[in-house]
Amino acid sequence: MTQETVSPRGGSRAVRAARRDEAALLGEVLADAFAEDPVFAWLIPPHLRGRDNRMRMIFTSMSRSYLRRGKPCYLTGDASAAALWAAPGAWAMPLSQIILEAAPSGLAFRRRLFRALGTQLQIERLHSGQSPRHWYLGYLGTRRDRQGQGLGTQMLREVLAGADTDGVPAYLESPNERNLSLYERHGFRVVGELQALGHGPTIWRMWREPRPAPEAEPGPLR
Repeated sequence: MTQETVSPRGGSRAVRAARRDEAALLGEVLADAFAEDPVFAWLIPPHLRGRDNRMRMIFTSMSRSYLRRGKPCYLTGDASAAALWAAPGAWAMPLSQIILEAAPSGLAFRRRLFRALGTQLQIERLHSGQSPRHWYLGYLGTRRDRQGQGLGTQMLREVLAGADTDGVPAYLESPNERNLSLYERHGFRVVGELQALGHGPTIWRMWREPRPAPEAEPGPLR
């Protein structure tokens, strides 16, 4: 029997929670979506032999870790877009999970493994200073042949609608400057920048305060 993650309130019907046995599907979608991502191009350069398989390996590994811990993971109905979220207070990966995913990470990043780990630690140090408790968007991506069709908006609404209802902020990091406008349209703002290990790609840190519910229009006078 498969187990589904819990979907926050207010989500879109076009988006569904991923099942516990769909790590490979999540990994396939995200690997395609992040094929041209600046940080992953720096960690697994496009010219390397077997790069597509290595990208699928690392994203499947990350998806498996999220699903194993019951973190909310989502797919559009046709599996053209995917997102990995962490609920408030649950974003940090414990050492046990790092150990479980060490082998796939080593096979995917190979001689750039320490570069990948160093970048992750740099990002997490800054993330740990963010307060109060918040939703964390680990990864969101749309297959390259479906980008620009509004699927990213659907994926964001799946969690942000419930976050607004509960009055909970949200946080993310984006290494792709082209995506900043998408996140800004949904209420995120840039709160900082970092350069990976001091010489790598720029990563933008973004924070979103919950949006208040719109006030109901007054009814007709009687």
